[in-house]
Amino acid sequence: MNVRTGWRIVGFWVLSLLVGTAHAADSLYAFGPDGDGVGRVFTQVVPSAPGVALGDGSVAFNGGLTYLASDQRFYAIQNDAYGNSALTSFTAAAPSALSTPLALGTGFYGGLAADSGSSTLYAVASDSFGASTLYRIDTSSGAVALTALGLGFYGGLVFDSADGDLYAVGADDFGVQRRVSRIDLGAAGGPAVSTLFDLGDGSLGFQGGLAFDALAQRFVVIGNDAFAQSALYAFTTLGAASLVDLATPVGVGFVNVGLAFAPAVAAVPEPASIVLLAGAMPLLLLFSRRARAGRVEPSRQPS
Repeated sequence: MNVRTGWRIVGFWVLSLLVGTAHAADSLYAFGPDGDGVGRVFTQVVPSAPGVALGDGSVAFNGGLTYLASDQRFYAIQNDAYGNSALTSFTAAAPSALSTPLALGTGFYGGLAADSGSSTLYAVASDSFGASTLYRIDTSSGAVALTALGLGFYGGLVFDSADGDLYAVGADDFGVQRRVSRIDLGAAGGPAVSTLFDLGDGSLGFQGGLAFDALAQRFVVIGNDAFAQSALYAFTTLGAASLVDLATPVGVGFVNVGLAFAPAVAAVPEPASIVLLAGAMPLLLLFSRRARAGRVEPSRQPS
């Protein structure tokens, strides 16, 4: 084997190592219940990983979850037992280190969305009669009402980076969270709401959160059956027939309108990768020595 061929083999080996330890695609995160049923366990659902309980259990993080790329932080809405809502934020690397809560008002149970392009947050709140309103949230001053949405928007909110609109899941005629609506942010006179279609046959409630998969150009949602068994589904704006079961069980009780894509935490090389690198080092040294031995120094060239 000549030196050039040897270097090619080693190069391929090292490249395989780098590919194996590179960043994965965005992960999908949600809020699940703790042992007492309080929705405060921040969980990576795809790929599956153990969750981290946030707070002391006095508040539930059941008002929405989103991610802002501009500051690389998750934002979530928490609610206490009296319905008082507040915005907080944290990083994927240290989720338990919550920022100081920002008071929003009451009734923010309908979802939280982020337009990463403008770093703008939107949320849905409902009054005691179920009348829902869209708000814009300023991370320093609080919530500003934008427009009334209708009744029963408790299923989640997301910003579609493809068309610049918001999408929400609300109640159908029987109160099941499965009705998809578009919120046109650019409409004359302010955001305009239009009903699109209902998801499924009513046997599932889609109140686990809503996220937009920019890579696949589709929405991902958590659906729950009558026993609160949670699983992932996907759909597009083409209509109700676009709903597909992703065959990905999430757990039990993921009903907290929080679902968001975010970059995966930087991976640490697995033991197998470390062994691979260790195996490559002797070859690197061998071919380096052969290359030096075969080189003719200019001062020693024959005349």
